[in-house]
Amino acid sequence: MFWLKSCPKCHGDLYDNTDVYGSYIDCLQCGHYLTSIEDAELRTENPIGKLYVLPAGEPIRVLADMAA
Repeated sequence: MFWLKSCPKCHGDLYDNTDVYGSYIDCLQCGHYLTSIEDAELRTENPIGKLYVLPAGEPIRVLADMAA
């Protein structure tokens, strides 16, 4: 899942990722990792105009059609 322009540090794009330690959210542009409090706030609140969900695994053409 992606949160466009939602990074608290640089206003870049955040994405949900998972590794052996669990799931986390970090910024594509600056690499900032959200704290557990920021993570919980982002997952529970929906700031108007800031949430756009891009399903992982969809071809780019399908994503472009969804965004249009």
